[in-house]
Amino acid sequence: MARMIEVRNVHFRYQHGEEGAGLSGVDLHAAAGEVIVVTGSSGCGKTTLTRLVNGLIPHFFEGDLSGEASVAGRVVADTPPAEAADVVGSVFQNPRSQFFTVDVGSELAFAAENLGQDRDEILARVTESAQQLGLDAFMDRSIFQLSGGQKQKVACGSVWVSRPRVLVLDEPSSNLDAATIADLRGLIAGWKGAGCTVVVAEHRLHYLQGLADRWLLMENGQVTREFSAADMSAMDAATAASFGLRSPHPLPPPQPLAAPAGEDVVELTGFVKTYPGAKAPALDIASLTLPRHGTVAITGPNGAGKSTLTRALVGLDKKAPGILAIDGARRDRKARLATSFLVMQDVNHQLFTESVTEEIRLSAPDADDAHLATILAGLDLTAVAERHPMSLSGGQKQRVAIAAAVASDADVVIFDEPTSGLDLAHMAEVAARLEELVAAGRLVIVVTHDDELVEACADYLVRLEGGRVVSAGPLLREGASGEAA
Repeated sequence: MARMIEVRNVHFRYQHGEEGAGLSGVDLHAAAGEVIVVTGSSGCGKTTLTRLVNGLIPHFFEGDLSGEASVAGRVVADTPPAEAADVVGSVFQNPRSQFFTVDVGSELAFAAENLGQDRDEILARVTESAQQLGLDAFMDRSIFQLSGGQKQKVACGSVWVSRPRVLVLDEPSSNLDAATIADLRGLIAGWKGAGCTVVVAEHRLHYLQGLADRWLLMENGQVTREFSAADMSAMDAATAASFGLRSPHPLPPPQPLAAPAGEDVVELTGFVKTYPGAKAPALDIASLTLPRHGTVAITGPNGAGKSTLTRALVGLDKKAPGILAIDGARRDRKARLATSFLVMQDVNHQLFTESVTEEIRLSAPDADDAHLATILAGLDLTAVAERHPMSLSGGQKQRVAIAAAVASDADVVIFDEPTSGLDLAHMAEVAARLEELVAAGRLVIVVTHDDELVEACADYLVRLEGGRVVSAGPLLREGASGEAA
């Protein structure tokens, strides 16, 4: 079978040593119709390898490149990305960075239009992609009004409309709910069935079982191990953890107990938000009782109102009224703005300084160096302490924003998808930091699709659908015996 991707002994170092791990003697080959998964810890070189395949290295990300790399018979170093666009389609780690239009329908059509493809064919493909990904009702919606998961679906759909032969996906499931991950799996299966070559850089592995042909483990810019489909199917969670990988099999969804929040509680009242032009509110919570102590996880499908709730809770949305009653005091929007900290779903919006250390110091201007060093070490950021935050991998940026939250003196700390780009070890570190915040008396609320994070640290679960609370209750933590933690 002809090879669509051929990489031989490639070495790459970013100019000025930036952007995390480079590549060191990497070999990769992939045939038409193959699905290859690239996994490994944050900063190991996964994203760099995807950038080589789609031609962003060396044409956009400059540096020292040696070895041989070709895609569909074209030498990567000699083929600018614009010339490779008819062959290679990419979904980036942050889908927002690849959007060119302002509404969903236009974005789905953009890449194919840019390549000058037939108008009727484009319209038919746009309709097909929208139906496959459940975007039919959003075709005229502004991209800026979508949830993170919905944006991810738009990015996947727009890539396929132009029908590339090679597709490169960087953490495509990071902000997706279980139903949309199933849609993504179906989309990849369709690409595979159409004879396309698919390269997926991922931490979440379970949804690719029975679909991926080979799995490559990367460490420090090198491919250190290759697993067959049979290897991964037989691998249990403990074995995967020994390689630093998340479970290759799905966890059962967490189920809250039918029990009250307890005696020491927090009350939310009147949290309502309707976006301009919408027929129904995106958020409609008349009242909600949460435990004062413990980690509260908020789950629900993409577009359920979770991120809208986080912005309202911290007081960022001037048009979302509501009262938070905590420790005997009622906090309106302005009071919440002064006493809360939000780690956003897209942390690029909240990284401002020239170094990681200075970023954390913004949250704790009076903290001594030893305290900041402890926070850095707790999230495995010591080695990048003097790096510019925007030069880091997606997972590293996520941990910088979490470190800033830990350093702050806010007594309400809210995290929106804090582990979306994190490997097993760093997910566990985040879970440990959340538990430390709870132990310090902070109110900790986590919006997440990550069942492994919920299992690791959540004490109470709230599920939203259509902007409303459909269930809420305590969770049994591992090791508990009949009593809610």
